[in-house]
Order: sequence, then structure tokens, then C-alpha cells
Amino acid sequence: MLKLLLRIDPRAVYLLRFLLEGHDHMFLLTTLDRMHGIVEISLVRSAADDLCSILSEIEAQIGLDCYQWLETVSCDIS
Repeated sequence: MLKLLLRIDPRAVYLLRFLLEGHDHMFLLTTLDRMHGIVEISLVRSAADDLCSILSEIEAQIGLDCYQWLETVSCDIS
């Protein structure tokens, strides 16, 4: 199981949760700090490319500020 930490606009947490749940529950979003928009996404390794594509498409909408994989994964999110 891979984990990705994100810092996003706190107002966008629900939007991100809604968008991820629409992908056949391939991802589990956990809010770690609601005030600062810190969330963790858990996923299987085979879904990493899908998640990278999703995040690159919506990064402006969710105010993606930074991210950190908790395991080495290649992903090009600006």
C-alpha cells in the first residue's frame, strides 16, 4: 500500500474526496489536518499512475501546494 501526503486548499478537501471516490474506490483519502489542508491518500501501487494523472488535471482546482510520497514513486505533478 502506497501513501501520498498532500497539502491542498482546506476548502478543497471535500472536492478531492468526491473526485477520488468516483474512481471505483481505488483511493482512500484521510484528512490529517483540516485547518491546513493536509491529507493522505492510500492506494495500491498499480493505481499510482492513475492518481498522478488525476492530480495533474485538478491541481489548480484543489490548490495543490506540495506533495510527498512515503515510498519512492515516479510522478510528475508540478
